Amino acid sequence: MSTTNSSTKVLPFQPSSMSSAQLAAVSFLARYSGATHALYRTQLGRWFAWCTANGLDPLVGIQRAHVELYIRELGDAGLMDSSVNTMMHAVRGYFRFAHIDGIIPADPAVYARLPKVHRDESRWTFGLDRLELIRFLQVAQTITESPRVWWTV
Repeated sequence: MSTTNSSTKVLPFQPSSMSSAQLAAVSFLARYSGATHALYRTQLGRWFAWCTANGLDPLVGIQRAHVELYIRELGDAGLMDSSVNTMMHAVRGYFRFAHIDGIIPADPAVYARLPKVHRDESRWTFGLDRLELIRFLQVAQTITESPRVWWTV
C-alpha cells in the first residue's frame, strides 16, 4: 500500500537528466497552469520542432537572427500577423526566463522584430464611459414609458 498522496507525490522533474533547453522549458512552464500552460507548451513544442528540423539546439547558441527566421517562417506558413505575435509569447518568455535564471548569458529574442498588427478601427465597438452610463440611467428613470423603451434610446 502506498502512503504517497497527491500533495507529496514526487514530480517527474529530474534536472540532472535534462538538457539545458528542457530544463529552461520546464522551469518556464512551471509558472503557468490550465489553458495557458497547454497553449505555451504547444508554442514551445513548435519552436523545439523548428529548431530540430534546422539542426539547432532550442536554447544554446540561438541568435536573434534565428528567432527572426522562425518568426518569418510562421508568417510564411500562413499565420496572420496577430497569430505570429501570439505564437511568440511563449518563445520570448522562455528565453527571458532562461536568461534571468542564468541558463543563457543573453536573451536572443528580446530585440527580435515581430510583425506589426494593424487594428481595424471600423470593427471597434464603442460603449458608454462611466459618467455617460450614470447619466443614461438617470434619464431612463425619468421616462414614464415601458422599461423596454429605455434601451431603444
